[in-house]
Amino acid sequence: MNEWNWELIVKQESLTEGPAWNGSELLYSQCPASLTWSWNPNNNKNTVWREETKGSNGMLFDQEGNLYACEGEGRRLVQYSKGKETVIITDNFEGKKYNEPNDLAIYPDGRNIWFSDPNYGGRKPFLEHESVYLAQKTSNDSWNISRATFDTTRPNGVLLSKDTKTLYVAESPYGNDVRRQFRAYPINEDYSLGDHTVLHDFGDGRGIDGMCLDTEGNILATAGHHEGGPGPMIYHFNTSGRVLRTFEAPADKPTNCSFGGENLDILFITFVGGEVYQVKNTGLKGHLLFP
Repeated sequence: MNEWNWELIVKQESLTEGPAWNGSELLYSQCPASLTWSWNPNNNKNTVWREETKGSNGMLFDQEGNLYACEGEGRRLVQYSKGKETVIITDNFEGKKYNEPNDLAIYPDGRNIWFSDPNYGGRKPFLEHESVYLAQKTSNDSWNISRATFDTTRPNGVLLSKDTKTLYVAESPYGNDVRRQFRAYPINEDYSLGDHTVLHDFGDGRGIDGMCLDTEGNILATAGHHEGGPGPMIYHFNTSGRVLRTFEAPADKPTNCSFGGENLDILFITFVGGEVYQVKNTGLKGHLLFP
């Protein structure tokens, strides 16, 4: 394992997720409180950016600076407009409510969005499956929704490869007799997904929650916990699934990560316990659609 200098910048009372850099501040979700927070690195102030987010989890900017979010409790994928209005992209599939939208990946054209829909909350599902979906914007600016995976049991983090040819999916179910896997799905010309390849198998350890890219196209992933296995970690994978490095996390159950800072060289990491850390001087820079 390699050493990083971890700096705690925020400690909330409950799970944090969805870190997203807007060019000057870090936005992140506090899911159980239905809040989006903004942390300003210039004055170290942490302020509520948005309330009543219906359990907003994963968040991501498109290339134009539009912010999209998976609202788990609201069972929908939305866009938070710059005027802070909520635009609903989709809140059902074939007339049935989603389970608990969790994370998303956006194609550079902004017209294709993949999002995962697990049921970690244990609520009675309205859908008989836990899948990744594809939202495609039409010529009249409505959205068509299609099911993208038919072989996932509990998909969590999703991430688009730098060359836009692959969708990385964290298959991370709960239970003692299931496998947690880091998967790669080839993206077809119509943006549907081909058959997956397993890049890394976590066995019965806590698998990947969230992911981000560095400028080389390699993947940083949050995984692990103190209950078993090697513990809470940030894994640095190459595109074939080889583990380049691992970094021991200072808190349990890291949930997601994203680069930010003026030069996109600061890594921000959120945790189940409500912590938000930053790591400077990683030697890496992030690959983001925005800014």
